[in-house]
Amino acid sequence: MSVPRVSISIVSYNQESYIAEAIESAVAQDYPNLEVVVADDGSTDRTQEIIRQYALQYPNLVIAVLNSRNEGITRNSNKALRACSGEFIAFMGGDDVLLAGKVAAQIDWFLNDPRRVLCGHQVEVFYENGSRSPHPLTRRLLSGRGAEALIRHGPYGATSVMVRTDRVPSYGFDGALPVVSDQLLWVDVIRDDGLFGYIPGTFARYRQHDANVTRDPFANLDEVARYLEIVHERYPPFRRAVRYAITRRLFYDVAVAMLDVGRKSEAREKLLQALRREPWFARAWVRLAQSFA
Repeated sequence: MSVPRVSISIVSYNQESYIAEAIESAVAQDYPNLEVVVADDGSTDRTQEIIRQYALQYPNLVIAVLNSRNEGITRNSNKALRACSGEFIAFMGGDDVLLAGKVAAQIDWFLNDPRRVLCGHQVEVFYENGSRSPHPLTRRLLSGRGAEALIRHGPYGATSVMVRTDRVPSYGFDGALPVVSDQLLWVDVIRDDGLFGYIPGTFARYRQHDANVTRDPFANLDEVARYLEIVHERYPPFRRAVRYAITRRLFYDVAVAMLDVGRKSEAREKLLQALRREPWFARAWVRLAQSFA
């Protein structure tokens, strides 16, 4: 039986301090049929220089895709996708780190059932400034058939994901979502019939630092709302899941985060929005009371 080819897609922008470690962690994977595609989005520091050095050092392994100007995360991710030739694609940022055995373990999972289309795993979050101890990224790893559970409860962290390439839509990451397009891609890959799941264990590390795109939990809420609108339009069977996600993820979860930082009046409005949609939502009533404390 032939060993399927795996592409690791790395996207970067101004990550000269991290990109070498990211590439090293990818090329060190103990898997015999691998390519590492590194797409840089017009960095103004030494990131592209470092990527070129690795492409020269590993000419049959590392593929450099270097943009002359900054075009944004989604466009850069699509350039990386177009350069991937593998039957499976894994994703990571230029500031993340893969751990030993990731690719081999995920491929073993896929090969057990041809209906399996997306695989994740646990990721460790670590803080560059040492402000917090490392901790797991995801409290609960999901598995199932069809994308409903991921829509309801939120996606896998991108650094954990590997997908079957033939399930990726022709447009790749949807250009209507400049930042959170990975969430929609997972839905597009799984759709209503694909199996998704996870391998046990922690196989990557996600770095928290001041330049993280996702460092502000309130920054991309409008785009998350647009993502859910697109799913509502594109996948009618998932409309109940979208309604649930709007109530929980856009209103309740955001309100809890606002309460945690003392933004009580804003949290109160989010909780009221959740309760208008779901008056019997008991936890929202509890949090609403806390917003008046």
